[in-house]
Amino acid sequence: MTYELRNGYAFILEGATEKEFYLALLQHICQKRGAKLERVYNEDSPDISYHLTVGDSISIIKFHTVNTITQMPRADKWFSAQCVKKYDRQCQWYVFLCYDTDSYLDNISKFHQGDWSVLRKSIKEAKRIIDLSASADIEDIMLQDLPGICSFLNCDMPLELSGRNGKAKMKNLFRMNGKAYHEGSRAKEMILRLDMEKITAANIVPLDEIENVMF
Repeated sequence: MTYELRNGYAFILEGATEKEFYLALLQHICQKRGAKLERVYNEDSPDISYHLTVGDSISIIKFHTVNTITQMPRADKWFSAQCVKKYDRQCQWYVFLCYDTDSYLDNISKFHQGDWSVLRKSIKEAKRIIDLSASADIEDIMLQDLPGICSFLNCDMPLELSGRNGKAKMKNLFRMNGKAYHEGSRAKEMILRLDMEKITAANIVPLDEIENVMF
């Protein structure tokens, strides 16, 4: 099938939990906007791609998880090869950098805030780069819908959450209710239960920029 691409959107993320969250957020936005989000399966490529259909126009969405610091310098090469050149410059690309600035204060952090700054400067072929960064990790963001998480756990709302950061708080909340918190794809079921409107309105991260840019 031939089609003309309107735009391209690339999400560069720290890890698999971020990917699950941003994909769920995109699904929510598309449902609200009457758009369609479909996975594109390509046997020749391991890349995760989606078609965003709005009316008669189609845009491409791609996800790239950095995972380790050794992969950080390659993200710009991924963008150039798998986004710009792969689609033969058919469309303009918007890049969303999704990362946590708080963890860089940790001595054992794999990432440093400066690494993302260097990456930002190295992505020269994007029409626009949007920083979805905050001094909070992905669990802090998800905890903005604490009632939704408690509904998933089938537990009462706690009086307070203990833990030095969002991930620790999430783990403690699950542990208090006899469950283990798992990251990545194993968090998908919980993420799909979250109220994305409430999380966006909390404005820890400028998540509304995604909808503003795409629509």
